[in-house]
Amino acid sequence: MLALDTDVLIHWVNADSEHHGAVSNLIRRELSDHGSKLALVPQVCWEFLHVITDARRFKQPLSMGAALERVRKWWDAPDVLRVAQDLRVVHRTVELMQADGLGRKRILDTVLASTLDAARIRRLATLNGADYRIFDFIEIVDPRE
Repeated sequence: MLALDTDVLIHWVNADSEHHGAVSNLIRRELSDHGSKLALVPQVCWEFLHVITDARRFKQPLSMGAALERVRKWWDAPDVLRVAQDLRVVHRTVELMQADGLGRKRILDTVLASTLDAARIRRLATLNGADYRIFDFIEIVDPRE
């Protein structure tokens, strides 16, 4: 099982991005070669919508309609495990932030890590591995490697 971080989704849909090929290859390998499923967390979907539609970040951002359709397609795909947060995530996030002295800019990363931990998902595809290395229960899968 491989969870996808927001940056991976951004590069996957953006054919002009420098990491599009690496991300596409990783996802293809996971699905076809390994017969694995991809894990998707609602938080990542919302972050994807926020980023991919931002004209300040992209010359040609996706329209909100196109981005919403992309999220719906992924969420409903048979090879995607939909991972919902449960009540343990709030306590686990607070625990991790306190234990590691994390500040406000680390909240969303910690929530994602806590959500994956509660669901017993140990692998995360991300290009921002440094953001997650502090969490020893997460194995970072960098598409570029």
